[in-house]
Amino acid sequence: MTQGESRIGPDRGVRPNLYLWLQTCLAAALLCLCPVAAKAQEAEGSLAPETVLNLALVSLTIGAAMIAAVWLIRQQSATAAENRRLAMALADATDESDRRATLLTQDGHRLLVFSGVGVPDVIGVLPRTMGIPAEPAAFLRFGEWMDPAEAAMLQRDIDALRARAEGFRREVEAPGGQAMEIAGRTVGGLATVRFAPMEGLREAVAEARIALERANGMIETVQALFDAAPLPMWVRGSDGLLVWVNSAYAAAVEAPGVAEAVARQTEFFNERERQQIAAHLATAGRFEGQISAVVAADRRNFQVVDASGAFGSAGLAVDVSETETVRMELRETVRSHAETLDHLTTAIARFDERTLLIYHNSAFAKLFGLSAGFLEAGPDHVAIIDHLRSRGVLPEDRPLSQVKADILRAHRATEPTDGLWHLSDGRTLRVFTSPEPRGGATWVFEDLTEKLQLESRLNALVRLQGETLDYLREGVAVFGQDGRLRLWNPVFAAVWGLQADFLQAKPHIRAFAASAAVSVRPTGDGGADWSAFTRAVTAFDETGREAVSGEIELSDGRIHFYGIVPLPNGQTMLTFTDISDARAAERMLRERNEALEHAARLKSDFVQHVNYELRSPLTNIIGFSALLRSPDAGPLNAKQSEYLDYIGTSTTTLLAIVNDILDLATIDAGIMDLDLSDVDIARTVEHAADAVGERMRDGDLTLTVDVAAAGTSFRADGHRVTQILFNLLSNAANFAPAGSTVGVRAWREKGDVVFAVTDEGPGIAPDAVAKLFERFESDPSGGRQSGAGLGLSIVKSFVELHGGRVEVGPGPRGRGTTVTCRFPATPDRNERDLAAE
Repeated sequence: MTQGESRIGPDRGVRPNLYLWLQTCLAAALLCLCPVAAKAQEAEGSLAPETVLNLALVSLTIGAAMIAAVWLIRQQSATAAENRRLAMALADATDESDRRATLLTQDGHRLLVFSGVGVPDVIGVLPRTMGIPAEPAAFLRFGEWMDPAEAAMLQRDIDALRARAEGFRREVEAPGGQAMEIAGRTVGGLATVRFAPMEGLREAVAEARIALERANGMIETVQALFDAAPLPMWVRGSDGLLVWVNSAYAAAVEAPGVAEAVARQTEFFNERERQQIAAHLATAGRFEGQISAVVAADRRNFQVVDASGAFGSAGLAVDVSETETVRMELRETVRSHAETLDHLTTAIARFDERTLLIYHNSAFAKLFGLSAGFLEAGPDHVAIIDHLRSRGVLPEDRPLSQVKADILRAHRATEPTDGLWHLSDGRTLRVFTSPEPRGGATWVFEDLTEKLQLESRLNALVRLQGETLDYLREGVAVFGQDGRLRLWNPVFAAVWGLQADFLQAKPHIRAFAASAAVSVRPTGDGGADWSAFTRAVTAFDETGREAVSGEIELSDGRIHFYGIVPLPNGQTMLTFTDISDARAAERMLRERNEALEHAARLKSDFVQHVNYELRSPLTNIIGFSALLRSPDAGPLNAKQSEYLDYIGTSTTTLLAIVNDILDLATIDAGIMDLDLSDVDIARTVEHAADAVGERMRDGDLTLTVDVAAAGTSFRADGHRVTQILFNLLSNAANFAPAGSTVGVRAWREKGDVVFAVTDEGPGIAPDAVAKLFERFESDPSGGRQSGAGLGLSIVKSFVELHGGRVEVGPGPRGRGTTVTCRFPATPDRNERDLAAE
């Protein structure tokens, strides 16, 4: 259908349809009347009144329908004519609209037309160089292609235009950088907004205005920032005078305000420092350095930056006093940490992001045996590994390339890594790597060799203790803080007759009394039993727990020694030792000891009684023998003199024996005191030699004395030393063969005075040395006569009473016997040893 053509034509649509509809109605009416008329005629032969009425109504209906159809046909014809006229008018209006729209779009403008509350009509296209979307929907979203602030202002202007018919005119910068004019006004009932690019002088003026507004806005924004900044800032003119300062500057110079500081030209730095800044600006156009200034009665350090420009110069000052303090504290902290790390036994090394060594402590160099010169050169980690591998320190279980790859991987890791190095020399290192925030990593090398060895020894010790515990003859059980069994050995189970499954269930100590096959016999004195064991194991007083021991008798007759031993962490150990045999042996030994003590008392009483009973008669016999030899008693014949000689010799020998027995009894009683004095060594040896001179002559023996190396004297009991030497010389004279030599020698050795008596006799068998100093022990073999066996016992007792000792060994050249007596030469030592004894 073309423009101007009627939608419904009289020849093609409406009229044929009406004619067809009318013919159809008439045919239907005739068809309805024919049957009715036929039935009426057949029934009565003539038309009834009702039939005639029906026929009349039908005819009336048909007539009315025909009249309506004729009217409808005429009305349709008029409507079709009006349609043709309107279609022609619409076509003319559309052509006119297209011509006007073409005129609008050819000028490079875009027009928004608001005719209601809906979306405006968008007419025209702007140049593509302006960078504005051509699609209407995207164009209407101003905030997407305009500055958000300008888009918001434009939307407010459009809203005011549509609501209150307020026109506006605005100049903005298009996305492509070209100036654009936006004007809004009303036309009749329409609101229009025109977007047009600006050209020529108007464009230049608009661009300048836009640039000025942007510059002013930027200056105001920066100035607001500078005013709010806590850093003093200033701007000077080309003449060097202040033209602007911020609030921080005014506060620093204690000016009432910014304007007052500029008006008064209040300076932040002194003249010399300002000249220094001006000199740098004149030569380099920039100054940067630290300058001190007094602020709030405190001199502080500032990092100053000043730069010159076309207007003059501008600068700012950053207070770095706290920063310098922190930097100084940081340096001290780093130094302190370095000193602390140098005292650690753990090796620490720090590498930068290029894996170069930047720090190490002394333990690191000591651990790997690296020289100071090598480390101070700052080698990288891989070079250190190569150096260690060349020296055979690193393990050979991995290729060198893999070791290097692991090191580089640890440097690139973001999380700490941990691993073990087994060195070729047997050491084991725990290597911990911690990445640094600014790159690089810190490596910590902990020598675990000793720890692993200790753990190995501990495990071996634990196994050894376990096996030892199993083979102990004591029953041992350890209970935890909760009172449950933790550890036991087979002997414990055997002592109480406990089953293995019962013990493996770790029962509470309260269950043992009912499960044990034997019980504790009550003693009536409150002795220990399972209730006492339970109280000891479950006691809450940790500090008051003490070890307790005692004896218990079991129901099977056995006697056990028990021990309750507190252990750390609230644990308790119970021990049970079968002492049944020991108690039986103890009873037997007690009875034997009582018998021996009784015999010793009898012996002591007998010795004391004999000593005191013999000494008085001997004294009388010696005294009467001396009287008989005196001239007052009368002359004696030869036989009587010989008998008196025998009596004197026998009584003297018997008196010596009695005196020896008394001395030994006194020593045994602990009541003998030494009469300490400075003993002349040479004279004491001479007295002892004179006492045995007759026996030496009778035995055809030669006595040699050598005391030159012993000094002049030492502190001791002179009478007892003489008695010691007499007994030793008598013993030597008894065993020395005729014609041999008996020697006495004295010397000093390590602070002691040493006497040695040697003979050339048969010597002493090694198995007889132990009995040599026992009392009443004599060995007559090889000797001229047998004595009471007290001489060497007296020697040993007197020497030990002085704090010395006696030694017996072979004589010179392996023949005979040498008896050596060592006396401490220091009096303090003598008294100290006597006090100790």
